[in-house]
Amino acid sequence: MSTTTPETKTVLVIGATGKQGRAFIRSLLFPPSASTPSSPTSTTFPRSQAENWQVLAVTRDASAPPAQALLEEVKQHNVTSQVSLVEACLNTPSTLRAVFESHPNIYAVFVVLAYPGLGTPLTAQKEKAQGTLIADLAVEFGIKIFVYSSTIPIGPDPSDGIDESRKQKREVEYYIEDLGKKNPGLKWIVIRPGFFYENLEGMFGAIGATMYRDGLKKETTLTMVASEDLGRVVAGLLQNPEPYINKFLCVTSGPVTMREVLEAHKRATGKPMPAAPGFVGWILLKINKGAQDLVKEAEINHANRMSGKLPNFEEEVERAKSVCELQTYEQWKRNLVSGEAGGDEMSRRGSNDGRRASTSNWNNLSLMKLLTGRS
Repeated sequence: MSTTTPETKTVLVIGATGKQGRAFIRSLLFPPSASTPSSPTSTTFPRSQAENWQVLAVTRDASAPPAQALLEEVKQHNVTSQVSLVEACLNTPSTLRAVFESHPNIYAVFVVLAYPGLGTPLTAQKEKAQGTLIADLAVEFGIKIFVYSSTIPIGPDPSDGIDESRKQKREVEYYIEDLGKKNPGLKWIVIRPGFFYENLEGMFGAIGATMYRDGLKKETTLTMVASEDLGRVVAGLLQNPEPYINKFLCVTSGPVTMREVLEAHKRATGKPMPAAPGFVGWILLKINKGAQDLVKEAEINHANRMSGKLPNFEEEVERAKSVCELQTYEQWKRNLVSGEAGGDEMSRRGSNDGRRASTSNWNNLSLMKLLTGRS
């Protein structure tokens, strides 16, 4: 009896060495076993098809530690032949164009643009130019599926946001949507991730938790998600894109208050969530504009959701959940604890990445910048 060799599809990942890009590559090429009790399982895409994919991982410098760490990880999982590093600078259009020209059979593009940093001024923002450039190239080179990672809107209008990066992401969304209307061959999907659980890990996570605990109203909810779940969602979208073409997905397990997060942490670990001394949170909220803006945006987003000014929010959340199961914070933390003890490998890998990032850097800030109010 003859067997049919599955079609090989190539996906270009922009932001491949970051939290979202790494989570996506893991889920696509070496997801945790569906038989692992603590691992969420997909509801739409068959894991047996993972071997059909080739990943082109875009990086500015293939010799840099993040790029080499990605290669080491894929080597450990025996999928080295499925991942290739390609160098390009998003601020130099000719280098990105060269990638498309050198790989004419790209099926899909997944775009995660680097966050420029908390409080970065508008003059330093380049996300809109980068995002529109990539979308134009996707049309020009006939890319079948274009997935763009944005952010959950603060309100119905981009001006509702304070952070310039968030505003520019919304502008890129509008550009993609309009581009799709002019070019029906472009099949786009916009994902809108919530605040990552991993951002509450490590020293900077403790500072962030303290800031939200002390700065938010008790009833204010945050939209949160695990980065590994974001990776599962995007992998699922590429395996079964048709139901989600030209749609938005808010990727969050559901809004929760900071008090609920703290209680979930204690249930999952038996210990209170690590927190910074109260005066640290007080200093942040008094002198650091970036921190102030994060809290303000969380309050505005909560108010808009509660008042119905984001009428599509629940629909977009359910749309993401239809792709795969999304962990609550408590489930994620329990998996993390068991992973550190040798259990769920995906939880261990994802949290370790998050811990390294949050220990040395949180939203591209240093501890000195946070406590002196500098952006």
